[in-house]
Amino acid sequence: MAKMPAKTLSSEALRQFHDWVDEYPNKRSMLMMVLRLVEEEFGCIDDDAMEIAADLCGVNVAHVQGMVTFYTHFKRPAHGKHRFMVCATLMCALDGNTDQALAQIRAKLGLKPGEATPDGLFSCEKVECLADCDKPPVIQKDDEHFCSMKGPALDAYIDKLLTAEGKTSEQYLAATPVTMDLRVAVLPVHYNFEGEQNVGARRFDDKDPYFAPGEGSENGSARTTGVPPALKTPLTAPVAGGALNPSNAGHGANGTSGGQHG
Repeated sequence: MAKMPAKTLSSEALRQFHDWVDEYPNKRSMLMMVLRLVEEEFGCIDDDAMEIAADLCGVNVAHVQGMVTFYTHFKRPAHGKHRFMVCATLMCALDGNTDQALAQIRAKLGLKPGEATPDGLFSCEKVECLADCDKPPVIQKDDEHFCSMKGPALDAYIDKLLTAEGKTSEQYLAATPVTMDLRVAVLPVHYNFEGEQNVGARRFDDKDPYFAPGEGSENGSARTTGVPPALKTPLTAPVAGGALNPSNAGHGANGTSGGQHG
């Protein structure tokens, strides 16, 4: 019996999903919107949320994980409640703007990029271009977008957040931050198919986690790719002229002696 996600979408979220269906050419093209939907529903995109998105959009979970890990704006469980994203691309980094903003965040919250506070309230990270290159530094805090965010404006904003949470800078400067780990280590177990390493994978469109091996295609054979033979020289690459052949030892790529010639 296949493992099902522990979480489920609310009836309101499912209604929104079905309202979108007619607006897109296919369900796969809805994936980014569906990820936003599950992010709003659960507060972040965790493993269960990715599995739900995969099922709703008819794609495998590896496809969903690829999108979630490619786009930095999706919120993951390791991120803080208040998530500072500081643009580190060239136009913001010039004249020390990015460094100044990061230094101010560290002075207030004790965080370097890639770290979160132990209580999970705040996190900080460098991200790529946030599309306001003429007004550096650009910072996003969750869904809020700020331009020229440094100096007194940034200090005042962080102080306001601290007050709202009943915290002080001194508390965080005395604490040890937590390093965020945003990697996806492995696919969920039930997405690895029995015998798949020996007989090949299903077509991308057929790779439904709830099919047993050999099921899921119109002709009764769900696997449409073959398994390539093992390399004779693992972890190496072919070299021109057969230099990996022991009989050619000591010769150059063109079969000539590797020594210098007059």
